[in-house]
Amino acid sequence: MKYGKENLKYVPVPKYPAVERDIAIIVDEEIEVAKIEQVISKKCKKILENMKLFDVYRSEKLGENKKSIAYSLLFRAQDKTLTDEEINGAMDIIINDLNKELGAELRK
Repeated sequence: MKYGKENLKYVPVPKYPAVERDIAIIVDEEIEVAKIEQVISKKCKKILENMKLFDVYRSEKLGENKKSIAYSLLFRAQDKTLTDEEINGAMDIIINDLNKELGAELRK
């Protein structure tokens, strides 16, 4: 009982399905992952449920002082099933913001 938490918060099981998309970007070596995550979550807070870093890749093929960062993004709305258009719009916003703010390029 000494280490137990008293203020547990229960969340109901979601009614609507989640949509998972992966994104890989190329950024300068000095850009921190925390900054990338801040840019990703900034405008999509309402539907971005979770993001998970799953790969950091470095290679001469990417360019000098460059690295590739890959995320798995989980989108879900609380009131409806998201459409492909809504998800694609959110991904476009994320990609554009990463490019504007960090000079990131989408890895193809």
